[in-house]
Amino acid sequence: MRWTGLVPLALAAALSSAPAFARETLDEAAVHVRELISYRAFHTGVLMSVFPEDAQVPTPGLPFGLQEYYAEYPDSEGDILLLAMPIAAIYRNALPPNPPNLTLTVNDMWGFGDGNLAAGRMRVALYGTLERVVGDEEVDKCHKAYLAAHPDARGWIGADGPHSNFFARMRVNKVYAFNGFGDVAYIGWVPLDLYRASGAKMRSEKEAHRDWPVPRQPEEAGVAALFGERVGVSEEVAEDEEGKTKKEGRFRIQW
Repeated sequence: MRWTGLVPLALAAALSSAPAFARETLDEAAVHVRELISYRAFHTGVLMSVFPEDAQVPTPGLPFGLQEYYAEYPDSEGDILLLAMPIAAIYRNALPPNPPNLTLTVNDMWGFGDGNLAAGRMRVALYGTLERVVGDEEVDKCHKAYLAAHPDARGWIGADGPHSNFFARMRVNKVYAFNGFGDVAYIGWVPLDLYRASGAKMRSEKEAHRDWPVPRQPEEAGVAALFGERVGVSEEVAEDEEGKTKKEGRFRIQW
């Protein structure tokens, strides 16, 4: 495994030989973040919170995160709708009497594996606070929005669900975008006012999928030349179609 430290340098070298492209601006990045959250993550991300210092767990004071469904909070300019279940540590850590602390990371999952390196895919971290949704009209609006994003969650909502639950609004207060390789994509903080205003500039879902900013990738031949002998460092034995034994490297570039 001595070659692993060379991977970033090798990829950088392969990419540097490609023609130059205009770098994504902050304004473009803000719109792409909103489109990523709305269209390209299947409304699923990793929700994280921090265990209190006095928590009776093996990891007091450390962050904890797992996959979680989300939806866009109706008419909120970028806030997040969650179905909170206090039985889950992620929510307990962020509810009173603990200080509000919550992070949702969202990755581009659209067409994953169809020709785009995972390293070059967009992802964003949303920081915010959690508050319970109250009022019959507001709860009903959230109910419809959540089921529109996740019809399979129908059996978990309300008093008939297997666990106590309520709709919660994650009020976003900080946004960090990592939109791909830094030579062509924006990496850094997105001002909150720009993040919220960019919702008005979003394209339709069809347009966003058709014309999504995909970072350039190293050519397959170039990567093979770069990694060549090192690909076989960790090998698996397999049989070809004729039953003959052959060795295959475990390392694979995601094309």
